[in-house]
Amino acid sequence: MIEITLATIIITIIIVLTIRNTKRAVLENPVILNRTGQYHAILAPKLNIAQTFIEAIAKQIPGPRDESQNSSTQCFEVRDPEAAKISHDLYLLAITMRNGMLYFQAIIPRPLINDQDSHFSMLMESADAALAHSPATGAHNTETDGYIIAAAGTAARNLGIDIKQQVLSK
Repeated sequence: MIEITLATIIITIIIVLTIRNTKRAVLENPVILNRTGQYHAILAPKLNIAQTFIEAIAKQIPGPRDESQNSSTQCFEVRDPEAAKISHDLYLLAITMRNGMLYFQAIIPRPLINDQDSHFSMLMESADAALAHSPATGAHNTETDGYIIAAAGTAARNLGIDIKQQVLSK
């Protein structure tokens, strides 16, 4: 009887220690990419597949960029065949140039929310939070907006990605 109780206690202790020491992979953390002097990107969990598209957009923006270049945040609905392979039919991408640096923010729309405006509102909130540490030093430039839109279109065509620009009212 004592042996069974002792064995049960030892097995329980081993199981508890094993479970406590096992670290689970955190899947809810965003992927953060930073190419110093080129761009900074924050991607929703499991969206590292968007990195190829982001790299292609960054290469399309004419250079050299200076600190006076600022844009408004441009939002896109992205239908990427590579992302669809991992069960994400689409994702939302925000692109902003602030002080000559490109900032990307990508999120996956929540399936329980059917209102597209809510998804883009969440994207804009995330983008604004990411840009809070980098206030614009110059004025907004509509020409820079055009560069970003054209770069996204060219990169999408080259990669076989379907994008649709979203015009948001603030």
